[in-house]
Amino acid sequence: MSDILIVDDERDIRELISDILKDEGFETRLAGNSDDAMAAIAETQPALLILDIWLKDSNMDGIDILKAVKRDYPDVPVVIISGHGNIEIAVAAIKQGAYDFIEKPFNIDQLLVVIRRGMEASRLRREVQSLKRQGSGPAEMLGESGVFRALLSQLDKVTRSNGRVMLSGPAGSGKELAARYIHANSARADHPFVSVGCATIEA
Repeated sequence: MSDILIVDDERDIRELISDILKDEGFETRLAGNSDDAMAAIAETQPALLILDIWLKDSNMDGIDILKAVKRDYPDVPVVIISGHGNIEIAVAAIKQGAYDFIEKPFNIDQLLVVIRRGMEASRLRREVQSLKRQGSGPAEMLGESGVFRALLSQLDKVTRSNGRVMLSGPAGSGKELAARYIHANSARADHPFVSVGCATIEA
């Protein structure tokens, strides 16, 4: 996914950025005001948003759009650009979730570096979230031995209990798998399963 939405009220600026990005192999879409920007985002979530903080003749300014995007599309990195940049504006944008802030006139190489880093960070976040979803799926325990069936019977009894359970055993013996099995088959299955590495907790 390399679709980048460029939002700037100055046509020359947004077309210049678009031409640069197209030369680098990116696909771009353009918007000159907040209404067009929000419609474009709702139509297709962009891989990255380049957003001017001051938008003439718009119902929303750049900060308002940034807030809406981070609320509804938190994985979309937003790069703020402005010809009237100062520390206060940059800090406000970063606090609202902007990936970075670039002041006009911008350096093309700097812009490209920020865009690539922002898209890579977004890709890594999506991968981590995907792995977390896979790891939180229902636990499946497979086995045919008598010992295994006895263990499974004990775990099934525990799933019907509201009491606390402590599973003990050496590393790699399947304690977390058993815990996930209990959770997946208990009355709390609709709630999150939280795994905490005790070795990382400071005494």
